[in-house]
Amino acid sequence: MSLIPQSRAAQVVLGIVGLVLTLLLFAPGLFVEYLWMSELGFEGVYWTILTTQVLLFAVVILVAAVYFIVNFRVLVERLPPSWAANFGQEDQGGTPLTRDRVRRLAYTIGAILSLLFAAGFAGQWDGLLRYLYAVPYGDVDPVYGLDLSFYMLELPFIQALQSGLVGLAFLGLLTLITGYILAGQIGVRNGQFQLPMPVVKHLGINVIVLLLGWAWGFYLDRYEVLMEGGGAVYGAGYTDIHVTIPALWVMVFATMLLVLLVAVNLFQRRLRVLGLGVAAYVVTLVVAMIVAPTLVTQFTVTPNELTVEEPYLKDNIRLTRKAYGLSDVREESYPARTDLTVEDITSNQETIRNIRLWDPRLLIDTYSQLQQIRLYYEFQNVDVDRYQLEDGYRQVMLSARELTASLPQGSNNWVNRHLQFTHGYGAVANLVAREGTEGSPEFLVKDLPPVAEDSALAVDQPAIYYSETASTYRLVSTNEKEFAYPQGDDNVYVSYKGNGGVLLNAFWKELLFAYYLGDFNILLSDYLNESSRIQIWNRVQERIRKITPFLQLDRDPYFVLNDRRQYWIQDAYTTTQSFPYSEPIRGYGQYNGIKYIRNSVKTVVDAYEGKVDFYISDADDPLIQTYQNIFPELFRPMEEMPEGLRSHVRYPQDMFEIQIERYRRYHMQNARVFYNNEDLWTRPREQYDENQRIMEPYYIMSKLPGDDQLQFMLMTPMTPENRDNMIAWVAAQSDAPNYGDLVVYKLPKEKLIYGPNQIESRIDQNPEISQLLSLWDQQGSRVVRGNLIVVPIEESFLYVEPIYLIAENLKIPQLRRVIVAYGENVAMEVSLREALNVVLGREILRVQDDIADAADLPAPSQRGAASGAVNAVEELREARSLLQEARDALQGGDFARFGDRLDALEDVLDRGVSEAESAVPVDTSAVVPQGETSE
Repeated sequence: MSLIPQSRAAQVVLGIVGLVLTLLLFAPGLFVEYLWMSELGFEGVYWTILTTQVLLFAVVILVAAVYFIVNFRVLVERLPPSWAANFGQEDQGGTPLTRDRVRRLAYTIGAILSLLFAAGFAGQWDGLLRYLYAVPYGDVDPVYGLDLSFYMLELPFIQALQSGLVGLAFLGLLTLITGYILAGQIGVRNGQFQLPMPVVKHLGINVIVLLLGWAWGFYLDRYEVLMEGGGAVYGAGYTDIHVTIPALWVMVFATMLLVLLVAVNLFQRRLRVLGLGVAAYVVTLVVAMIVAPTLVTQFTVTPNELTVEEPYLKDNIRLTRKAYGLSDVREESYPARTDLTVEDITSNQETIRNIRLWDPRLLIDTYSQLQQIRLYYEFQNVDVDRYQLEDGYRQVMLSARELTASLPQGSNNWVNRHLQFTHGYGAVANLVAREGTEGSPEFLVKDLPPVAEDSALAVDQPAIYYSETASTYRLVSTNEKEFAYPQGDDNVYVSYKGNGGVLLNAFWKELLFAYYLGDFNILLSDYLNESSRIQIWNRVQERIRKITPFLQLDRDPYFVLNDRRQYWIQDAYTTTQSFPYSEPIRGYGQYNGIKYIRNSVKTVVDAYEGKVDFYISDADDPLIQTYQNIFPELFRPMEEMPEGLRSHVRYPQDMFEIQIERYRRYHMQNARVFYNNEDLWTRPREQYDENQRIMEPYYIMSKLPGDDQLQFMLMTPMTPENRDNMIAWVAAQSDAPNYGDLVVYKLPKEKLIYGPNQIESRIDQNPEISQLLSLWDQQGSRVVRGNLIVVPIEESFLYVEPIYLIAENLKIPQLRRVIVAYGENVAMEVSLREALNVVLGREILRVQDDIADAADLPAPSQRGAASGAVNAVEELREARSLLQEARDALQGGDFARFGDRLDALEDVLDRGVSEAESAVPVDTSAVVPQGETSE
């Protein structure tokens, strides 16, 4: 049976069917995407990308089709008359195998190959646009003196063209050789290898195309050398500059000579000379690209590596720091004092009251148990941010109450999934330190409908239609009311009033989306009306990627409450794997292989409307400047972001971790020190849930040395490689006007400053702490040690670690103790304040986190009179702590410890009564705790 219809009419019908199938395959998706982009106001972005893809596809398929069709035509025309007899006079269906049928088959194969080749190359649309709209960087590479934007924006597309040419020529040669072998033109006949001159000429022309592509590749490899590693330097080193680059020039000329030799054989058959030329070419390749670099490295570089590589090490250090935004890092000294005074604590009360005690990894479980309310809600993660509340600038933990990705069994039907359960509702928030009852957080926002304790956290429309995990499309503003929240034994239902989603105001739109989504319930449902909307691509990151596929997204969009509305803020990066002398990132998932990164874009997504706004946060980045030229209507300057949202912009963790990974070695700017790795840093390890793990950077609010303003920043301690003592700490500022500033505080090397892991060891070695934790970690409960937070305060450090207790039958982490370490002292108490009292001394009682200012302290003339009351307060606190320890001992069955704690409690109470009786009655409101908090 023939593969190609014989009649012209059948061929026309087949073509029409193919066209219809192609339209049905691609057109619905393109049209749906256009409607969706139009709804968001990004038609220009859609048309720019689509037009570039179509034009690139058209040009490539035209070039490939001409190449294949011309070659296949020559192949068919050169088939000998006896070919049909050799192959078989008739095919399986009995139809004569004519030259015209073979030609049509060849053209069909050529068309298919061209289509596949063009479809693959159309993915280079981003590279083409970068190439066409490239913006200068303003700095040059040290070898060729080319602007760095050539490597970042132009070279990748040029390399893609070269690879495409080589691939096309290789595929053509492979197909032609196969065809000639099947036709009997190439092979062994009568004991001799047959290769007719016409075949030689045909294949020779294609070999010339392939060799020209190779020559071009050797030429481009001169630039690639600057971006490769392998020796002491990542980038071009001594051997590369003096041997490899000249050798690449040799290979360019050698390849061109081989082209000339092949061309001669097209007219004069000199296979022996050609064979010798090929052998000489291979020898040249091996000697120039393998032997010579190896010998120079072995005998010149290795014995004198530091001396000969030092200039190139300097280039590597300078350009790697530039690639990762480390050129402007400010370095300061930090004395790490161990003599904090009451005045120091007084002037840093805001820092202390914002020390984070709630671990996000555990708090998510608390939220789920206490605030999930119904099975169709869930909390994905906890975000750390800051808000200007009524009682000051406070660090807050926040999580959106999202709709679950899968409804409970029994209610997972089409109406519920797409029409009724359409959105999450509200958020949960708490201060990072304050404890409520039973070791749970004191909520600032809670319940359904959400109740906010502070007006800064109140919202008018708590519904969340666009979230991190929205799993399917939603139909809103339909005749079916949408579930909002439970109220007593009933539920409250609403109808969507926003503009998010594509309006389904015509039958053809319903048909289009039904076909595209493969769900014809959309078409058959009676719930839809002219005001109904369909919301697709509702996940925050999916939504952003659809609009800007050329941006790389941070792993964590975070939830923000501002101006009585709810938003998601997503950090986005511009990256490239093409930057000279820059060492690439390894082991960081989606960032593997990148050699340049900037946090150039802050994206804001309205949680109710789905509106997406892109703001440029690094206007100096040449990549984002290029994309600005490509999509002039897409990006807006950071100054146009609403002021309230700007106050919630934070330095992204992914960016910070990548910079720390590079800075841990590249803080050494002396080439000799760098070469010897004399001062290599690393991120410390901490204890979490009985395991040692790399300490994650964390957000903190503190005052930097020399500043009076409380700053929200992302920070991490640093330790020397293979050592646990702290050598430095790094902070990335998030508050204006210093947003984005990286500051490194180097610690004295002549004295020991405890690192997090050493503090963990000291906690383990404390007999009272370890005994109590061991006692709790049984009898149906589990102890979890939370984040160890290193708090910089007045050129000193406090180390704070919360202790949680989780019952097996009710997995709600309870904050039971707080460990504080300072200097040589370690204390574990029921609250941060009491632990601070122990490690810093009784004087600290004069400063209360909720009492605020030093002006509230008793006047000097009153302090003597108040000292008795102060001591009494201390005795009461100690009594409360002993009482709690007695309860814990009784619960754990440790009756000896229970009796010991009761005896101690009796002594404290007796002493407290005596001191209270002798004290002069004074107003102690400034020194008595205001409520039970963990701050």
